[in-house]
Amino acid sequence: MPSPEFGAGFYLGTGNNRKPLLLVAPGAGNSVVPHVRYAAGLVLTLADGTVVKELGQLVLTSDRIIGIVTHGSAGQVRLDSATGSVYAFTAGVNDLQPAEVQTKRRGGLTGLIIRSRDGQFELHVTSVIGSLDDDGMLTFGASLADLLNSLTPESRSLMNPYTGSF
Repeated sequence: MPSPEFGAGFYLGTGNNRKPLLLVAPGAGNSVVPHVRYAAGLVLTLADGTVVKELGQLVLTSDRIIGIVTHGSAGQVRLDSATGSVYAFTAGVNDLQPAEVQTKRRGGLTGLIIRSRDGQFELHVTSVIGSLDDDGMLTFGASLADLLNSLTPESRSLMNPYTGSF
């Protein structure tokens, strides 16, 4: 179902295990807007102290990010897409600070932090499990480095239908 104010839609795909999988996409759901979707470990901390965390999706377009936590918790509330309880969020790319890289001592990438410019939230991406296609199939192999690359202005410009193709 699309959410006009949110600028995203939610629809059911089929996961690798052939079970229904709730997906989020820009526009009215399975949109033609160029995007890339990652299955990821997410921890979203809001300005009021609410913490939303565990497993979800992060969708990147040329001008914004859309996230959904499908399994985990939002404060004291359990999230489970199978019961219809999820937490979704979105932000324009101009509303975000550059991603902060977290590394091990020897330089290995361990996470990314994306903060809003106005201090309303901090998103910690703890892991990338893989990329999700528009049908819900998970392809393993995508990494935090791939996500970081997708956040660059160069990669985002390729997702803009007016400046390139993705």
